[in-house]
Amino acid sequence: MTAAPSVTDLIMGNPVARAFAITGDAWSQLILREAFYGVRRFSVWRERLGIPRSVLTDRLQRLSQAGLLEQREATGGTRLEYRLTPMGLDMFGVAVMQGQWERVWARSPLQERYAIAFFDRTTGTRLTPVILSAPHGRPIDVRHVTSVPGPGLKAIPAPTSRRRRTQPIETDRPIIDRSSDIMGDYWSWAVLAAAFFRLRRFDEMHDALGLATNILADRLARMVLHGVLEKKLYQTAPPRFEYRLTEAGLALYPMILAMHGWSERWLCPPGESPLTLVDSRTGEVLHPVVCDAATGAPLDPRALRWEVEATNPA
Repeated sequence: MTAAPSVTDLIMGNPVARAFAITGDAWSQLILREAFYGVRRFSVWRERLGIPRSVLTDRLQRLSQAGLLEQREATGGTRLEYRLTPMGLDMFGVAVMQGQWERVWARSPLQERYAIAFFDRTTGTRLTPVILSAPHGRPIDVRHVTSVPGPGLKAIPAPTSRRRRTQPIETDRPIIDRSSDIMGDYWSWAVLAAAFFRLRRFDEMHDALGLATNILADRLARMVLHGVLEKKLYQTAPPRFEYRLTEAGLALYPMILAMHGWSERWLCPPGESPLTLVDSRTGEVLHPVVCDAATGAPLDPRALRWEVEATNPA
């Protein structure tokens, strides 16, 4: 009989953990954001993000090695540029769901005034992003999602330490700004994952995640500050607290579903997901993908255009 997976394996070995090991830091998220807007050259990323040269070089190398970007000769052959691969383009849906969460729960000053709307490039039809169970599938009811561990479920090594971005980056393209500050490193995601697996106490999270106590305390404090977790007293003598997901924290689940689906498509052998999502009512296996609500077609950044719309006209 196969032993049940440990909580550490569940948190640190599931498909989302594999994805965040690649794209979980803020700089990588922002580099991909700019790539979706058409940025291909090192100098343009530097100008738009104000990112240190060494950090940009490192992240472009990591994203290329992971398969999300590829280096090509630019038109005319005078320089090299980075282009999104099909794997990288497929990450667009995750960014869209992240942006939708941010629009509601973590607006930047720019997002108080403007929002992005998506349209089909050919027909001009407005698109509404939703999470479906598969392309042309049905909407996923997050209240009825359960998981089944697979034989390959095992904690993966945490990525090597990367320089944290300390200030939010805001541009004139409000798709992702503040959420990359909240979810801007691997350990922030790991703490959030622990909360979704119903770990609520400091010692429980420390034992499951195996990270230093000062790092855990910092990430918990940041999650509370940003309203994703709330700190509640459960014992008075001595005072002890637990951390529970707020409404804003629970609202991150569609983004996590999108990341799960992306990871299954690109990081897991076909049919060998380490953790499979299932509809608890029907037993249907779920393969989450971000699609247009009307047509059920997956969102493809090459086939759409976006417009910045004023939400609070003067």
